[in-house]
Amino acid sequence: MRRSGWLTAAALVITALLVSCAAIAEPAEEMRLSVSKPALQPGDSVVVELLAPDGGTCNLYLEAPEGFPVIPVMEERSVQAGYNAMYWNGTSRGYPVPEGEWNLVAEMAGYRAETTILIGRTIPSLIRAELLNAEVTSRMSVRLSFCASESADMEIVIVGADGEKEVFLRPVEMGDGEVTFPASVCGGEAVVTARLVREDGVASDPVLMSMRIREPRVSFTPTTGSPKEGTDRTMNGWTVPMDIMDEAAVWEALTAPVTVVDDGRDRAQVRQLVVRKNPEEDSEGTGTVTMASQGVHVLEKGEEWSLIETYASSFHDSAVVNWNALIQGYVPTRYLKEIVPNQQMGMVVDKLTQRMYIFRDGKLFTSLVVSTGLANEKQPYNETRAGEFLLISRVGGFYSDNMYCPLAIRFNDGDLLHEVPYISSSNGRDYSSTEPKLGTRASHGCIRVQRKKNPEGINQQWIWNHYRKNTKILIWEDWQGRQIPVPEDEKVFWYNPRKNDYYHGSDHCEGMGTRNPKEITYGELCGEAGSRLRACPYCGPEPKKDRLEEMNALYAEGGDHDPVMTEARKSCPRKPKER
Repeated sequence: MRRSGWLTAAALVITALLVSCAAIAEPAEEMRLSVSKPALQPGDSVVVELLAPDGGTCNLYLEAPEGFPVIPVMEERSVQAGYNAMYWNGTSRGYPVPEGEWNLVAEMAGYRAETTILIGRTIPSLIRAELLNAEVTSRMSVRLSFCASESADMEIVIVGADGEKEVFLRPVEMGDGEVTFPASVCGGEAVVTARLVREDGVASDPVLMSMRIREPRVSFTPTTGSPKEGTDRTMNGWTVPMDIMDEAAVWEALTAPVTVVDDGRDRAQVRQLVVRKNPEEDSEGTGTVTMASQGVHVLEKGEEWSLIETYASSFHDSAVVNWNALIQGYVPTRYLKEIVPNQQMGMVVDKLTQRMYIFRDGKLFTSLVVSTGLANEKQPYNETRAGEFLLISRVGGFYSDNMYCPLAIRFNDGDLLHEVPYISSSNGRDYSSTEPKLGTRASHGCIRVQRKKNPEGINQQWIWNHYRKNTKILIWEDWQGRQIPVPEDEKVFWYNPRKNDYYHGSDHCEGMGTRNPKEITYGELCGEAGSRLRACPYCGPEPKKDRLEEMNALYAEGGDHDPVMTEARKSCPRKPKER
């Protein structure tokens, strides 16, 4: 931004407020000039005191002994005979005066007076600060837009209704910008204070804002149920609210650094490390973690051992079996490695909705229909492991039993992201046993992604083409108690009256088959008028109300939607297998 506006907008312009004393001094035979303090930082202020022999107009300016160009301070200012007091904030025509020792000079009608003043470094200023979402649900990310006079740390203090206080520091650049922070204090009216703090400790005046924090009915994060839940106040892949509509929080989590374990040996992405119950090499294991691509949440970092938590990545041949449980334990600190993920794109796969959500450049870009793992009594390891992962390498197509899985990208050892598989037949590629299952659990642990393009033209082929190593993918667990929002009856969907088979979430879905679709409301869709319509496999609109209510009942708080996995975890051995 241009410099000419920021000081003016911050009320740092030159002010020459004429102050009359109760008893005005008699006119002086000579002019005298003084300042209330010998040093000034632009952005602060001093009182310039002038004893004038006559009334009239006065010019104040700065001059340096070395012949530095004269800098105007106040031009053609009215003064009265006797005592005058004027405030000055160390700027000239909206710009801060350069640092150094200056002579402050006053001249009028043949009279001259001067005094010395030391100009220091400009005080930082928050020219503008405002909350973009002043009413949020607890643990949502709050967005603060600002304009800063210089690069510094922004100190944000949020005080809740009960007096609980949280402090956040965010590095910001000069000019316009935006920062986020979690609304983690208790619900109700809260006060937010923001100020710039420079490395030398000098701070701007604080800007006060108010906001309202609503308490959620149930709040879930990837570490719900952890004994350490709530101790990490930063926003990352482990503390993010599992709310796909909170774009700011999800994007912050997708771009936050990932900590992986890596012992430096070859083929780390298909090897695992035992997470130990105690910080000892011979301690029993709580689970295993895949190296290089699986993120871990560091709880306590020690010199030799660090306490972490993650979801156990137990496969059928893992050294420790613990099926997709959120575990805590110790790993050697020397194996911890921090990786900055792709900063342009990230993904969330929600096992509850069986959808993949793609984020680009801070916004929810599109969603795709997927199938995650379907566990059974004999194969509990089919469950897709939850947590934080990096897309680590492009593998390509592979066979799983008699099915061919194209465009596979590895994210967790044997679990890959790939296009919905097909069976080769005399008639070509047969998707009849796999494609209709998209939107439900169906795989052996991989994430199957639709091949048909959604309304934005996105499918697994697009993901393959736009692959960048270390793109982050968050896989959210379908915690008991989570619920899927039911659309309002007035929400509009579309269908092709000639086909009368699918309903669509977009009027330009590729599967529509017509340029003149007919509208249907969600209320009508869930009644007799929409009884023949099924959800489109291209755009994956919300299921009908009866299906959503069935799913929400299955996931009601206190229930058990997956007794197979619950039973399987009871018999998980903890002693590592001999290798």
